[in-house]
Amino acid sequence: MLQITEEIHTKNINGKNKTYSIEFVQGSLVIICTYKGEKRDRKTINQVPFIKIHGKKAVQITGWLCMFFGLAILIGTAIILVYLISQNFEEGIYFPVCLIGFYAGTEICSIGNSLLWKVRYVKATRCKRCHKNYAYEEIEEPDIKEISTEESYVVTVTRNWRCKYCGHIDSSESPEKIKAYKGLKEIKRAAKEIKCERCGKTEFNFEYKNPDIKEDPFGKNCGSNRD
Repeated sequence: MLQITEEIHTKNINGKNKTYSIEFVQGSLVIICTYKGEKRDRKTINQVPFIKIHGKKAVQITGWLCMFFGLAILIGTAIILVYLISQNFEEGIYFPVCLIGFYAGTEICSIGNSLLWKVRYVKATRCKRCHKNYAYEEIEEPDIKEISTEESYVVTVTRNWRCKYCGHIDSSESPEKIKAYKGLKEIKRAAKEIKCERCGKTEFNFEYKNPDIKEDPFGKNCGSNRD
């Protein structure tokens, strides 16, 4: 019979103390980590036109429009730059054109890509009772569960919602995109000494399995978990 050992850890993340429950399945390399995440910052999503009416469709359309206009600006900047060079304009004008054009185009494309990644989150905010779009608001921090094995790494997020229109309360696993995958472990020794959180000893360590990596489109809870 497999035995499960549980440990409770507290870490300071971004100025906040977070409590982690870590379960080790003895006889295997399975690690289960559960903790409280953070509510999503909706500032960018709130600026999407007609999101309360069309929900995820509004986010999709706005995201693709941003991508289109961003690419158009980048291509237009390149064309203008080629034209300026062909007409022998002063070299001092090249840098401002590149800076303004490529920066603006890249930023707009980035916003569009970010919105497209958030479509599933917006879809999850549709109320299951009154069926209004973008109706759910998070009433508490979500529960995050990470399952790490030697071959795989999975992250699930359970969010707690309340409809701002009808008051319906719902807790469900969020379908939002959090890319989780296994990285490559370092063959060489760690570049610096690492202090063991259990025994307190400091020594050089080797990674015993590939690290867990997650990429979050909202920019939080990202990183590489090296064991």
